[in-house]
Amino acid sequence: MHLPLKEYQERTLETLTKYYRKCLQLNNANTAFYDITQRAYGGLEGLVGMPYVCLRLPTGGGKTLVACHAVSITASELLKTDTPLVLWLTPSNAIRDQTFKALKNPEHPYRDAFTSARQKVEIFTVSEALSLPPHILNTKTTIIVSTMQAFRVEDTDGRKVYEQSGALMGHFTHLSEESLSEVEEDESGKPIYSLANLLCVKRPLVIVDEAHNARTELSFDTLSRFNPSAIIEFTATPATITNPSNVLYTVSAAELQAEDMIKMPILLETMPDWKRLLSAAIAQRNTLEEEAKREREETGEYIRPVMLIQAQPRRKDTETLTVDVVEKCLLEEHEIPDDQIARATSEDKDLDDVDIDDPECPIRYVITVQALREGWDCPFAYVLCSVAEMRSSTAVEQILGRIMRMPKAQRKKQESLNSAYAFVASRNFSDAALALVDGLVQNGFQKQAAAELIRPIDTEQTTLPFFEGLTPPDPKPAPAEQGEPFKVPKLMVQQNQTFLDFEASRFLETVWQLSECDAELTEEEFPSEFNTGERGEIGISGEGRIEMRFIGTLHQQMTLLAPDKNWDADRLADWLDRTIEHLDILRRESLPFLQRLVNHLIEDRGMTIDVLIRNKYALKDAAAAKIDSHRKKVHLGAYHSLLLPESATPVVVSPDHCFSFDPHRYPYNTRYKGSYQFQKHYYPHIGDLKDRGEEFECAQFIDRLPQVKYWVRNIERQPALSFWLQTSTDKFYPDFVCLLTDGRYLVVESKGDHLWSNDDSKEKREIGDLWEARSNGGCLFVMPKGTDFEAIRTKLS
Repeated sequence: MHLPLKEYQERTLETLTKYYRKCLQLNNANTAFYDITQRAYGGLEGLVGMPYVCLRLPTGGGKTLVACHAVSITASELLKTDTPLVLWLTPSNAIRDQTFKALKNPEHPYRDAFTSARQKVEIFTVSEALSLPPHILNTKTTIIVSTMQAFRVEDTDGRKVYEQSGALMGHFTHLSEESLSEVEEDESGKPIYSLANLLCVKRPLVIVDEAHNARTELSFDTLSRFNPSAIIEFTATPATITNPSNVLYTVSAAELQAEDMIKMPILLETMPDWKRLLSAAIAQRNTLEEEAKREREETGEYIRPVMLIQAQPRRKDTETLTVDVVEKCLLEEHEIPDDQIARATSEDKDLDDVDIDDPECPIRYVITVQALREGWDCPFAYVLCSVAEMRSSTAVEQILGRIMRMPKAQRKKQESLNSAYAFVASRNFSDAALALVDGLVQNGFQKQAAAELIRPIDTEQTTLPFFEGLTPPDPKPAPAEQGEPFKVPKLMVQQNQTFLDFEASRFLETVWQLSECDAELTEEEFPSEFNTGERGEIGISGEGRIEMRFIGTLHQQMTLLAPDKNWDADRLADWLDRTIEHLDILRRESLPFLQRLVNHLIEDRGMTIDVLIRNKYALKDAAAAKIDSHRKKVHLGAYHSLLLPESATPVVVSPDHCFSFDPHRYPYNTRYKGSYQFQKHYYPHIGDLKDRGEEFECAQFIDRLPQVKYWVRNIERQPALSFWLQTSTDKFYPDFVCLLTDGRYLVVESKGDHLWSNDDSKEKREIGDLWEARSNGGCLFVMPKGTDFEAIRTKLS
């Protein structure tokens, strides 16, 4: 089953790709990390120079799907191999089994992530990997799913990893002495044919799920034994103090909410009396079930709202609200049918082997104590009821994440089904709210965002608690909060009486023939000499520190292990055709082009087939760039033809065809935290704006203009939720979109002095000016040069 990536997942993976490319460009994982994040890189002893980064996705963010896509990106961008070995480490046996089952299933979206990247994949447990056949490892992406504990020497199963296994001997027989230099040997000085040594030789990519559980010195020692090529951590709560994680990218709550991944806000009710509280929670669940029936009538989607009830543990000599007490109350006082109740504790396993999403499943109430089974996931869970007074996040952290996932990641027509509900036994609303906020933080949300996601169910509770260190709420609601519309006319293509969005498909469908294009790579496009001599050495940095040129060494080792010997020109051209993505070009066009490209390098430039094979990934990048340059020329011509006034399908701007900013969804990644208080922003928060620099100064200038009614900091790469104009290569998201007091629209693109004259800026000005020119005076576009913000005032005059 294909599951398209969400925008924030795409951005996460694009950042990883960018990081790997920086690693290769700079030959330094540390510098590459700083270049992208502007934060120091925390290296680890025994893993010097190795890319070791963390991708932070909150609960409900789909981190396992992102991890699957990260494997193929790492293989192609960093390792330069078609057949990576992956060690996938999970925090527990339960998560291990769940992950193994999902990856093993050919119909699962996780598996589709590999298929869509044209990767053949095999999945193994550690015990199965003890007899891993060489032909699998040499021809497919091989994933070993395990826990960290399974590789520790003191563990019984862990010892097997380090012991001789005759079934693995075939992996070692043809390896060079250089490849075997790092492995452990027996008393006679021969390599031990163990899984640990195989991992050490093959340089696995290590995926660490819930990485905050695996950042001890023992864990790092275990990882370093396997000589990994890279480590990627996936977690909602990265380590920040002891051995802090190198967080490469963080996904925000706003991004999740904009993609309908989570139910938000969490509506909170508090009562001191647990029976009254339980009654209120049951009534809320019943109301939601009626709403769910209406949802099914309107959309066909089945939802059965489930309530999670958190009871107290048994204590000697103290009467507590145990699972038995709560269940008795449900059965006797509320007459809940027995088959609608499930107990999920260390002793009670009523949820095991139960598909709670099945319409035939009757369960509506789940009683637990501290935690549900790891890996249990039910988007139907809408209501949390904690009958014990909640004084800390530890009591709610794990269970809170269970009620946040949105069914089918799709906003519901019944508004009540877009929220989650928490009923907490407490005399103090603020104390309960603070516990929920801390619980959200433990699920990966920033504290400021978490505090704003808690709302009272009781509409009479008009004031929310203010937490120390957080920005107080603005007493004046923003235009979006007041429901004011913000619609901006779009560029449209007119075909007779039909109006279509002016987007890439209007000119990408132009017919062209790659087979007739120039296939000769110049020396600049693909150099004859490859600098591989010194990149695997240890050197002295400019600051006098010893550093390991890790990337060059890695590529040399991967080349030695590559099974692609004895290739000829035709096979290389075929490989290029299969690995370069060209969905818009038929094979009958692409293959002859690539055959000519390879033959030119051999026959006209005198490069040997061995050199080309050894550097096939560099050749792949050069060939892909050549194809793309031809593609862009064709598209640019078609694009400019569409923009001509005499075009058969003219591009127009009409107030009848507008983009609308969604008042409820604003998918920023980071929130503006500066001291300057903006007055006219459409949303209550400003996204992706720093508190200094030219863009900030531009925003200040706009905010102070009397002609501006309100404005939006437009978020990039959000085609459904941000305003954009189509260029010949991609969508252009201007920095600021404004509604003027006279009803006109102003779009501003802030551009640094040094960038104002480049080709990208020129094309953006051209399409912005066209949007203005064809709006009959209703729209204005301006791109101030550097800090020349008076150009904005001039445009308005």
